[in-house]
Amino acid sequence: MALSDFDERRLAVCLGGLSACDAATLAKGPEDGVLVCGASETRGNLKRRYADRYPDASLDLPYKSYVRQAQAVFRATDSRSAFAIYPEDSRSRFRFPTVVKSRMVDDRESGCVLLPLDMRRHWGDLSRIEAMDPPFARKDNRLVWRGATTGVFRPWYPGMPYASRYFVASLKDDPDLDIGYSEIVQIRPETSDIPEETLRAKLRPALSIEQQLQSKFLLSLEGNDVASGLKWMLYSNSTVVMPRPTCESWACEGELVPYEHYVPVKDDLTDIRDVYDWCMGNLAACEEIAQNGKRFIARFLDRQTEDELCRRIVSAYLEKVSLHLDFGLLEHLAQRSIVPLHAAIRRARGKI
Repeated sequence: MALSDFDERRLAVCLGGLSACDAATLAKGPEDGVLVCGASETRGNLKRRYADRYPDASLDLPYKSYVRQAQAVFRATDSRSAFAIYPEDSRSRFRFPTVVKSRMVDDRESGCVLLPLDMRRHWGDLSRIEAMDPPFARKDNRLVWRGATTGVFRPWYPGMPYASRYFVASLKDDPDLDIGYSEIVQIRPETSDIPEETLRAKLRPALSIEQQLQSKFLLSLEGNDVASGLKWMLYSNSTVVMPRPTCESWACEGELVPYEHYVPVKDDLTDIRDVYDWCMGNLAACEEIAQNGKRFIARFLDRQTEDELCRRIVSAYLEKVSLHLDFGLLEHLAQRSIVPLHAAIRRARGKI
């Protein structure tokens, strides 16, 4: 299957620095915190192998959102393969080739390899957008944001930037800017330079996606890694306003172009009123930016292309990385029963 120039670029972005990983790096093996998983390994066996790191049921969510989805992609190429994966939100740098959901845009030369993970959270809302999204001209003129207090609220090394969400607490009330926290999470005296009572003063009633879509302008702010709602925002008829992406995922956020796919705002939001005034003075340009964003995301929605990209990424990974796991007899038998089941599912999907 031939890929478009855009998809060839996506392939290069997702593979990152895989080709540059040398023998010395590969010989050192995966870093701490990284899991090594078999493509057909059962969840029970994985939980037993990593029982010290993930006691009780703490592996269940990472397995469902990350490991299981990566296993399906690897199993489609080689059912007996193994891979390294970091099954959490990530801005981390890994030298050993490691499958991740996200990495820093400026860190493309690292060993982080992007695959579509945690898909329901990041892409699951797109199918609902068109049915409840008014045309740009029928939306109100507000700039809207709701989100939790995730991200860096206290740097843990000199020079580390605060999350843009940190600066929401310092914004002055403005009837045109409906911006506030929907919930306070991950905040303790040792993790935030802002007292919790100050953050609570910026709490605003939660807004559903449908309610947010009533506004012409949607603010997108990164949290622990990429902004999970950015994909549906770009796919809408609203104009996305956001700081330059610092983190990217399967959506290749680092390829978004300011004033083409979104309207840029400073990381500390100090120019947000000026940006809003520019938007109101350039409504035709903003409507075109919104449509460009929609076209950008639409390129990710062809199932055949997405499967082909995944196949090429996994093939390139397995050509570079050889990880071996020694399973016992019972686990081998369990894995042999998994492979035909997933082959049947793939065949059934091909008939739909």
